[in-house]
Amino acid sequence: MWIDYSMRISETADELRGRERAVRGQRAADRVKLLRLLKSGAARSLRQAAAMLGDSERQAPRWWGCYASGGLPAVLAVGRPGGSQERITPEAWADLSGQMRAGAIGRLKDAQAYLQEQWGISYCLDGISKLFIRRKTKLKTGRPRHREADAAAQAAFKTSVRRHA
Repeated sequence: MWIDYSMRISETADELRGRERAVRGQRAADRVKLLRLLKSGAARSLRQAAAMLGDSERQAPRWWGCYASGGLPAVLAVGRPGGSQERITPEAWADLSGQMRAGAIGRLKDAQAYLQEQWGISYCLDGISKLFIRRKTKLKTGRPRHREADAAAQAAFKTSVRRHA
């Protein structure tokens, strides 16, 4: 059974071309292009249009079903990629950041334990690492110091080296 797409698509080919330019570079661009190809007659079927776009034959009927049920706004409404919401709250993140600035947390394992104990938020170590990557946060710790290092002796050494140089 052939569908006369030029009759079923209510927008004109020029309107679709303009909308296609407006969403260029976005995920909805191929969806609008599919409609334009079907409306203009460049493609007579969803299979041909999908082949012209380089998309799978299964994806084109999904996009057509979206258009048939909700029109062009439904085709343009591209949902966000899957995945779950972050478990950490803004308050917990602010508290964790403050603790890291204070130097109380120096390792991912420390951050993991702190969130579990103080906020009841459990992350695995990989989850904490990815959280820090998403938030562009690095654990800032000072250089390691030997437990028997004498700061005064080190300062005296530095001044004596500068005099001889």
